[in-house]
Amino acid sequence: MKISKKITFPTYITLFRLLGAPILVPFFIVRYVQFNDLYINAAISAIFLLFGLTDFLDGFFARKYCQESQLGATLDHLADKFLTFSAFVALLAIAKISYIWVLLLVGREIFMMGLREIALEHHVKIKVSSFGKLKTCAQIAAIAWIIGNPTQQIVGSWCNGVEMLFLLLSCILAWYSAMQYFFVFYRSLQK
Repeated sequence: MKISKKITFPTYITLFRLLGAPILVPFFIVRYVQFNDLYINAAISAIFLLFGLTDFLDGFFARKYCQESQLGATLDHLADKFLTFSAFVALLAIAKISYIWVLLLVGREIFMMGLREIALEHHVKIKVSSFGKLKTCAQIAAIAWIIGNPTQQIVGSWCNGVEMLFLLLSCILAWYSAMQYFFVFYRSLQK
């Protein structure tokens, strides 16, 4: 019964995202978004946003009720990756996003996983920065917009312009925060 005491309500929210997002999100995207129906796409976008909202809720409840734990933090980090990776891959599979964007955004995450691993070997803990949190919010907004955008095939649509802005913002925040993490790690090695 000791294990059940460590799994708190915020951790259950994280587990819901960790297990549900990589199964439900790609299924709905690949199965239904490709038909480009405004109402279906909006519903799937809303489902994705609900999974994204759990990223805020688990942290909020963990801080509010003093239930922060290393397990919760680790699972939260994994759940974020599962949520965004599964959505990016599904959107790429139905050609709703260019592979260049997926390479840039997923490549950043692979870079960060490697950096965190090297940092652990040097006993350096890389804490999540505000830019890292903003990056996650921007990616969730970008993915939700891409899912819901019914005018992707129409050149010059304002929806496509908003989509491009979300993707650019996501990329800038992603790589800026990655470089920020890298320099924090690099400076810690110089001490």
